[in-house]
Amino acid sequence: MSDSFEIVMEVVPWVHVSTVLESIGRMADSVSWSELDGEPIAVGDWLAGSVDEFPCSSCMIQEINGFRLESSVYIPTLLIRVFRFEGTVNIDFSFEMDWSDVVVAMPMLHRHFQQLKLLSGARTVFGGMEPAQDRDTRFFTDDERGPLGGSIA
Repeated sequence: MSDSFEIVMEVVPWVHVSTVLESIGRMADSVSWSELDGEPIAVGDWLAGSVDEFPCSSCMIQEINGFRLESSVYIPTLLIRVFRFEGTVNIDFSFEMDWSDVVVAMPMLHRHFQQLKLLSGARTVFGGMEPAQDRDTRFFTDDERGPLGGSIA
């Protein structure tokens, strides 16, 4: 049985949002759809604009099919949400996975998203069971293991 997991990058500089999305997109089979506040959008057009051109509180959603990380991690559907609120940008990556697969996937996802954090200048990255905002459900926060981190290799 699958459970819901998420990885969150907090306070990503607007100029590096495209770096994060392009990195994830290169590791996927396809992008199903993208929308901004419920309306279809071309992500390239959105990213080419200034952060000031969009409502102060907005959410861009993108569905990715077939996300692969090395040969061991495969996520059939990865939902990406880019939240802009009061001048900051957070990116949330949500997916379903069986616990038996999470044991292998989470350490690799941790390393990958830690590298993305450094590339993008994000302030923090953390991952865990939804809601990962709850520190008790985290596998990791930045380079530290969280309470669930002991259950992974």
